[in-house]
Parts: sequence; C-alpha cells; structure tokens
Amino acid sequence: MKADVLCVGNVVLDAVGVPIDGWPNEGSLRLFDRVEMHIGGCAANTASALAKLGIKCSLVSKISDDELGELIERRLRRDGIDTRGLRVAKGAAKRGLPSPFSFIMVPSSGNRRIYHTRGISTTFGPRDVDRRLFKGPRWVAFQGLSVMPHLAGKNLAGLLKAAKRAGARTIGDTALNHNIEDWNPMFEGCWPHFDVFFPSEEEAFHIAGPGKSPREICQYFLDRGVKIAGVKLGERGCAVMAGGRYEEFPVFPVRCVDALGAGDSFIAGFLAGMLKKDDPFAAARLASAVGAHCVQAVGATTGIPKLAKVEAFLRKY
Repeated sequence: MKADVLCVGNVVLDAVGVPIDGWPNEGSLRLFDRVEMHIGGCAANTASALAKLGIKCSLVSKISDDELGELIERRLRRDGIDTRGLRVAKGAAKRGLPSPFSFIMVPSSGNRRIYHTRGISTTFGPRDVDRRLFKGPRWVAFQGLSVMPHLAGKNLAGLLKAAKRAGARTIGDTALNHNIEDWNPMFEGCWPHFDVFFPSEEEAFHIAGPGKSPREICQYFLDRGVKIAGVKLGERGCAVMAGGRYEEFPVFPVRCVDALGAGDSFIAGFLAGMLKKDDPFAAARLASAVGAHCVQAVGATTGIPKLAKVEAFLRKY
C-alpha cells in the first residue's frame, strides 16, 4: 500500500472506563458501567483517524512481544493501517518493558483522566525507524515527542532531515509530560525542519514560556524556522499563523462525550485538509470539524467518519 501519510511515534492499548466520576476509598470497591478497549497513542490515533477518513497511512512505532502487543497489531490492521514499520521487540516484556498501556477514566463531563505506562516506547528511537518508508508519503508526522526520550534533539533532527530528503513534508506534535522540566533540548536543531508544528496550548507553554498568547506562541515557532505554526486551544478552538497571516477558529457546537484523542484527530484532519488543498487555514477548519466528531463518542477515534461526512458537516456552518 502506498501511503499518503506516515505517522511516527507511540502506539498504546487504551482501556477506557465509562463513566468514572469519583475514586473509591483505599481498600474499597466502586462500580462503573463499562470498559472499552481502543487503540491509543498520539501517532496511532492520528493514523487511525486518517484511515477512517479514507486516507492511506502507515505507522512507524514499537511494541513488545506480549499479549498487549498482539492485540495492538490486530487492531491496527483491522483499521486498515499499514504496519510494515511496526517494530516488535523480542523478549522485551520479560525484561520489564511491556507494550504501552493506558487506563483511562472518562467522567460524565467527558474530560478524561489517564494512568499510563510507557513500557517499550521509552526505547523507541532512530534505530527502530526504517528510513525507506519515508519515500512515497507526502507527509511524515512526528507525534507524542515528549513521551519518547530517544525521539528528541539530534535523533529527531536526523529523522526530520531524512524525511525531507525523501521528498516529504513534516509535521510535529507533542504530548503533555509534566516530568520534563526543560522542553527546549528536545527540539534543539529540529525547528527549521518542521513544515508544521501544532502542539496544544499547555504543551506550547512548556516550550515558548507560560502566559503567552496564541499569536505569540505561533510567532515563537515561526521565528525558529517552522513554516506553519499552530496551537490547539481546547474548548476555545485553535490558532494558525503562516505567510504573515494569523487566524483563530472556534470549536463547533457539539456535545462532548469523551475528549480522548481530540488533539490527535485534529492533526489527522489538518493533514487531510493539506492533502486536499495546500491551505493551512482551510485545513485548520477541517481539523476542527474532525475533532468535533471525535469528542462525540467514547474512544480516541471511534467517532471519526469518512471525509465526505465531515465536509458535509462543515457546509452547515
């Protein structure tokens, strides 16, 4: 399969509990309605959302040779994602490095809490990436960067350069990681090789400095060589800056059931828009519409429909 987008980063198995509105006391039991198993992780979420939109995509990631990994691989293939770049680390689970896993508690409000074990993804780095896969896709997305310590600095810069040499454009996104005190070494030598950089506002504060406005955040990234800068603003929408133009886009008025994967689905929508028409502002609006579909169902990509349905939704606004 020739992919239009190659996603590089983490894949996780998510166990999603719904609804969980409180905690049991120590040594006690509290009931909730149901648990659902879903594919998660920033790169895998975006790949899954792209596949559901109808866009061919591949995933480069790493799992262990355990039951979690087997389930992850089956789910990815079921979703129509090319897994040639999925590395299976033999014997890793026995060494205490299982496939990544999250237990996600979704309250009635939809704003989830997550317990996550990174497992084998803490070892994911350039040696796990087959650079031959960079040849062909129009876009290579590097995601979940702050949760994979070996996908940073010169390691990340080398992969970005390889993707560019292969003729692809690049987009970067992060994940919130409060265990990192200084985020800037993560991107040393990387900024000029990002065509697009689009983190959440809270993640951007860790990079550009706290309290900056969305416009100031975008300008911070542009000043360092990024071509198109954006910031996801949660319930306030998103902001995009490129070519001397700055715009903010509000969210669409839908009921939020589960916010899990909304940012990753947004990135999928942005890429879908850029593939169709090379206009970052139109792409951001489409991305917001994809995100709006994401939050209406439990699971990171459960609510994502075909692209035509998202476009029909957009025409109502």
